[in-house]
Amino acid sequence: MRVVGCFLQYNDKFVLVHRLSHKIDGDTWGLPGGKVEKDESDMDAIRRELFEETGYSAQDHELNKLNEHDFVSPRGDTFTYVTFQVLLDNHHDVIIETGAHSEYAWVTVDEADSMDNLIHGLHDLFRIIQFIK
Repeated sequence: MRVVGCFLQYNDKFVLVHRLSHKIDGDTWGLPGGKVEKDESDMDAIRRELFEETGYSAQDHELNKLNEHDFVSPRGDTFTYVTFQVLLDNHHDVIIETGAHSEYAWVTVDEADSMDNLIHGLHDLFRIIQFIK
C-alpha cells in the first residue's frame, strides 16, 4: 500500500489535521494525505488529498517530493509513505473535510513534535526528512 502526506507550509508553520475519533487512527493529528488509489500516481493522489482535506488546489510545480520510506502501523500494516511539501507564498484559509477531521492547526515543527497525539510515525518522519535533527 502507498500513502501520501504533505507539509502544506506558510512561513515557518504547516497544517495538521485532527482525525475524528471514530476513524482509523482517530483522535490523532497528522499531515493532510491518504491512500494512493488504484491506477493513481503519487502526484495525483496528493493533489486530490490536499484538496479534499484542506481545500488547497496544488499545481504540480508546487509539489516538492521530500522522501519515500516504509512504515509499519500499530496494526501491523506495512506501507510506503511518500512525503511532499508545498511552500505557500500566501496564507491559505483551510477548509477541512468534516467527514474525516474535526479541526486543523498551523504549527511549527517544534510545536508538532511536542504533541503526544500525533499519528504513529510522524515524530520519526520529522527526523527522517531532517526537519528535526
